[in-house]
Amino acid sequence: MMKQQKQTKMERLRLLPKHCFHPKQIFICLLSFAFCHTSFSCTALAETAGESSVSEAAQALYTAADGNQISPERLQDTRIEYEELGSLIHANHLSIQKLTDSAEETKEAYIKIRDSLRSEKADADAAREEAKEQGDMNSYAEYASYSAIYKSAIQSYNKMIDRLDRYSSNKSRLELEKQLTNGAQSLMISWQSISLQKAALETQEALYQALYENAQTQQQAGLATGQDVQTAYLNWQNASISLQSLSDSEDAIYQNLCLMLGVDETGSMQLQSIPAADLNRLSQLDLEQDTRTAIGNNSEIKSARNTASDGSTSGNASKQRTLSDLENQVTLKMKELYKAVTEAKQSYDAAQAGYASAQITWGNAQKKYSLGMLSKAEYLQQKLQYVQKETNFAAADLSLFQALETYDWAVKGIGSS
Repeated sequence: MMKQQKQTKMERLRLLPKHCFHPKQIFICLLSFAFCHTSFSCTALAETAGESSVSEAAQALYTAADGNQISPERLQDTRIEYEELGSLIHANHLSIQKLTDSAEETKEAYIKIRDSLRSEKADADAAREEAKEQGDMNSYAEYASYSAIYKSAIQSYNKMIDRLDRYSSNKSRLELEKQLTNGAQSLMISWQSISLQKAALETQEALYQALYENAQTQQQAGLATGQDVQTAYLNWQNASISLQSLSDSEDAIYQNLCLMLGVDETGSMQLQSIPAADLNRLSQLDLEQDTRTAIGNNSEIKSARNTASDGSTSGNASKQRTLSDLENQVTLKMKELYKAVTEAKQSYDAAQAGYASAQITWGNAQKKYSLGMLSKAEYLQQKLQYVQKETNFAAADLSLFQALETYDWAVKGIGSS
């Protein structure tokens, strides 16, 4: 049975057109042979080596534009975390999916052809050894030639597969992922900023309502005027109007973010709070080195460098001026962003100190109110001041977080010119 199979494969190998072995025709004929004879090997190989390679690649965690690796299980739940944004863009955004699917289909086709050629090379090697054992040197030379041709073609396909994995082959998609991820992060930061304001305003609205009701009670006791009541009422109504406006903005940002991420925008997805700013990042900033990196990553500068001049002295000088102008723009922008981080840290420190002081004051106010040493109006005013300080610190933390993120994206070449 084995001998009959070998004979069949040997006969099939002999069916290759003789002109295929002319150096200029080898590659074309191998392509034709690989596509036109898939019935004898490609189907089986697709179930083994070819599909195994694709499956392994698919199971590997993808490193997103934001540098995070997120498991498919996390991406498929109903929670959207800040660190998942780049991975969700890669997995769900329609434009990215089209580019990714096209590249994967091409890679899968190359892998199947290469593995088919590997199978045929193994057959040629077996037939060559059989011919050697039988002393048939003509057949031996013929199968050795087939084996060499298959080996060369396999090497060519390996190179093409490797090139598909390189940055240059995926440049457009990767740059688009960076831009989209940056945009998604900005939207989520805006969403959290509004959420913080909304949460604070909800508390303030309740306090203003309580102050209004307290003013009414005091008016009845002759301790407050009609103007006091009217002022308290207007404060409450203004807070209610502002709260509704924030809710509308929050909903709009939520829907836009979900659409960008390719997930359900009707309310089933839950946006999670953005983590606090990493203060350790501040000691890692190196403006001089980061600026050099930003210049190296900037797409406009890359394009200008790769644009050939007309070869004349004036043409070369013009190209150098363009490069110098672009590099100066990035350098100035990096200085601005570094300054923005520094100023955000100063605001953070001031807000943190104010919040710490407010916590002490609020703790004392609670004790005094429980002992009857504060009126309800005074107690509510103290609580309102505490909530405002708490909100200011949360907002300062978010601003520092955003300043660091903007700086990091500039280093990656996004928004740095």
